[in-house]
Amino acid sequence: MEIFFSILYKILPLYIFVIIGFISGKYLNIDSKGIGKLIIYIIAPFVIFEAITHSNLSLSTFVIPVMAFLLCSFVAYIFYKYGRYIYKDARANVLAIVSAEGNTGYFGIPIALLLFDQKIFSIYILGTLGVTIFENTVVYYLTARGRYTVNESLERLKKLPALYAFLFAIIFLYFDISLPRIMDNFIISMQGAYVVLGMMLIGFGISKINNFAFDYKFIGLSFLGKFFVWPLIMIFLILLDYHIFGIYNIEIYRAFILLAIVPIAANTVIFATVLNVYPEKVSSSVLFSTLFGLIYVPVIIMVLFQ
Repeated sequence: MEIFFSILYKILPLYIFVIIGFISGKYLNIDSKGIGKLIIYIIAPFVIFEAITHSNLSLSTFVIPVMAFLLCSFVAYIFYKYGRYIYKDARANVLAIVSAEGNTGYFGIPIALLLFDQKIFSIYILGTLGVTIFENTVVYYLTARGRYTVNESLERLKKLPALYAFLFAIIFLYFDISLPRIMDNFIISMQGAYVVLGMMLIGFGISKINNFAFDYKFIGLSFLGKFFVWPLIMIFLILLDYHIFGIYNIEIYRAFILLAIVPIAANTVIFATVLNVYPEKVSSSVLFSTLFGLIYVPVIIMVLFQ
């Protein structure tokens, strides 16, 4: 039980930010869409740039972010197709993203720091890199596609600063360029703002739900994708490697499991809010999954990591 409570104490502060966001959204005139734009267009590019330039990406490890990206995309495709069948509107788009993207950053990184040594933590970060690329390409496109045509969505995607942050980071890695040390505190501050504002935005989104009329069918489907389909596919891939390929070891498998079990990503609320595509449904799914993750994640870790 010690590991359960250690993880619980590690993630509890994240919920305080959600509560503050909820109170602020309820009683103050907070422009949640403006905060979402601030995160997407100003803060996130710096965070992505820093994560990639410190990821030690190489040919031998490149498969990890690619695997995470493809897994997210596969789950999103399944639930988008099913969503189109049952909803026939933009709810299919947001169902796809909440089913496929996990909160590997705000929620997962504090837990990974607690559980893993530096080598395994780096593996986990590479996995989060794949999720981040998915978030800033497929998620943004699918969310925009809920309101705009294909061409309009692609035009919006081309204007997303995170894409250019990614390209600049690859250039910096290739030419072994480093930012001056004077920028270290700036980047740390940006990372802090990313976590705080990202979690608070969940609270902002929840505060705007009219009469808390939650769509339990939508929430149930999002849970099916994030807490069942995603981990099931990951376990299948782990067993495949364990019995056939033998590329990774048990410790690395644990990093993969953590990637799979974190709750729905808080950033889905940001994109849904900025693009005004069912932000209330996304916020409620994120809220319930985050509350569920408070118990679910420590329990799974306690069972599988012993």
